[in-house]
Amino acid sequence: MPFGLKNAPYEFSRMVAQLLEACEDFAVPYLDDIAVFSVMFQEHIKHLETVLQRIQQAGLTIKPSKCKFAQSQVQYLGHTVGQGCRRPSELKIEAVKNFPTPRTKTDIRAFLGLAGYYSHYIPMFSTIAAPLTRCLKGKCRKGVVHWTEDCEKAFNSLKQALASKPVLHFPDYNRQFILQTDASENGIGVVLSQVTEDDKEHPIVYLSRKFSDVEKRYCVSEKECAAIIFGIQRL
Repeated sequence: MPFGLKNAPYEFSRMVAQLLEACEDFAVPYLDDIAVFSVMFQEHIKHLETVLQRIQQAGLTIKPSKCKFAQSQVQYLGHTVGQGCRRPSELKIEAVKNFPTPRTKTDIRAFLGLAGYYSHYIPMFSTIAAPLTRCLKGKCRKGVVHWTEDCEKAFNSLKQALASKPVLHFPDYNRQFILQTDASENGIGVVLSQVTEDDKEHPIVYLSRKFSDVEKRYCVSEKECAAIIFGIQRL
């Protein structure tokens, strides 16, 4: 397929999805990247053979120097994945930590795009980021924003949250899940977690969203109910 065609990514993704049909339990494609995952080593070898055979049958090739096999953990789409958990990659954490203080709407959008990609690692992300998202509303001369103390606090809080190197565990569907919800004045936060073999509770994912103007007028019990409904619907 020639490079530069507008529909090339879509067509290639569709072709790879068809190629890996019925392999969804152990192979996940993203454009030209394929992650093959298994529990046991021998099982992993069989999964690799299946995927490689399908690639060969489709007349496609892979570049060995760009492949990694039988890894306990890998870098994949900005995450370090393996050994039963995932975390943001070190390079992305450094990019967030070194991001300069935004001065324009474009700067804020860039930062929120980078930090927001890892919102599942940060409790109450939407509520913390609210002062920054408010800066994107309305018009301002040349896109320059009025940077307040609340903006600075939100900016640093998101940086610190990712700098703490958060870890999310993979779900174990043979164990009980714990769903915890919280509602603040301005938004909702949800965490899904499990107690594992070490008798410790580990987070699986964090979700959050801001309240609408109507929802902000809810009473406390209504906000808490909204948080529960949000958690159940999203998970």
